[in-house]
Amino acid sequence: MNDDTSLERKLRMRSARIAVVGLGYAGLPMAVEFARAGFVCVGLDVDPYKVKAISGGLSPVSNVGDDEIASLRADHVLEASSDPRVLDAADAAVICVPTPLTPNNGPDLRFVEAAGATIGEHLHAGMLVVLQSTCGPGTTARVLRPLLESVSGLRAGDDFFLVFAPERIDPGNTRYTVKNTPKLVGGLTPESTRLGCLLYEACIEEVVPVGSPEVAELAKLVENTFRFINISFVNEMALLCDRLGVNVWEVIEAAKTKPFAFMPHYPSPGVGGHCIPVVPQYLQAAAREHGLLGELIPAANRINEAMPKLVVDKLERALEERAGKRLLNANVLLVGITYKPDIADIRESAALRVFLEAFSRGARVRYHDPLMPIVNLAGELIASVELDPIDLGVMDAVVLLTPHTGIDYDRIIRAAPLVIDTHSGLTPREAPNVVNIWVPEALAATPALS
Repeated sequence: MNDDTSLERKLRMRSARIAVVGLGYAGLPMAVEFARAGFVCVGLDVDPYKVKAISGGLSPVSNVGDDEIASLRADHVLEASSDPRVLDAADAAVICVPTPLTPNNGPDLRFVEAAGATIGEHLHAGMLVVLQSTCGPGTTARVLRPLLESVSGLRAGDDFFLVFAPERIDPGNTRYTVKNTPKLVGGLTPESTRLGCLLYEACIEEVVPVGSPEVAELAKLVENTFRFINISFVNEMALLCDRLGVNVWEVIEAAKTKPFAFMPHYPSPGVGGHCIPVVPQYLQAAAREHGLLGELIPAANRINEAMPKLVVDKLERALEERAGKRLLNANVLLVGITYKPDIADIRESAALRVFLEAFSRGARVRYHDPLMPIVNLAGELIASVELDPIDLGVMDAVVLLTPHTGIDYDRIIRAAPLVIDTHSGLTPREAPNVVNIWVPEALAATPALS
């Protein structure tokens, strides 16, 4: 084992140089926290736009402000580069690259492997390598470790230190940030875990060491799969309540009065974002790899995938019953297309699936979203439209999807002849032209529990 006192000393004195590989929604907030803690942090990314933006004091992602980047740049503690040679001077390299799904819904580790190969070419003795990207159990030990060792000629645990420490970013959450969300650290060896904890203790309030990378990898998968299954469950409950003529929102509020063993989730057009719909597929792949059938995740997948179609079914029915019109050739405006409120991110957005479903049935679909002025759908660039009262008045229907706080919903309801509301079940908007898809119309005027 090499003498690690130099690395430990640098971590304790915050003189270590940190390289964050990947400057997206997870990597850039992490780089910002390292820099705030006093480390010199360099972000490495293959996207020249991100590097140029950060170098100019701007943020390329919506969950980090321009002022934060500008301040850290002015203090000379945050850099950005596309040159992997910056790794030569790094004491620690933190991998925060995407881990999407293949077309067959399997784990896609090509970005992790590319990052590992790049780091391996510049790996040196005494260096700490941390994988933060979501991955299946065994990825750190069975994929990243041999890759780093084969490229560098060094041995993990003897020459360098290897850790898995999953990101727990929740974009838009102002209560729980990178700094006050507990950080799991699972090292390949006890010494790797100890040094990994030292790194994160400098910038995160609570650091939780675990027994192995596999424990940390599985913990991340369990966290997000828990939410995925429960969101899908409550969406299935919404379908049942619709058939029964019961207000599902009132049911949830009633169940929520139990002070233990219940966590409320609410109906939606579907699950979106990079984590919630994607992470469970990594857990399912691990189950298949070890000969387990795994039934809950496929069932939740089916429910989640059906929700955009359900929203369009409700739209089609409302057009026929309220306006005597068909969805074919109807003018439809979708309001809010990002995957969650107040975040400029359309990854796995259920609202976009609603767009594509309505379009596939022949509707003339447009959208309004102040956070996404342009989207690329199947290779076509589509621009957001303004909420002009005259334009709203000629829409056959307006569908309220992602509930951004900056949207004037009263203006929409005043001007549009028909509004399909997917997100106001707790306090249904009471207007003759509004259809709340989760509240049976016979109960639409019944107030929910407060």
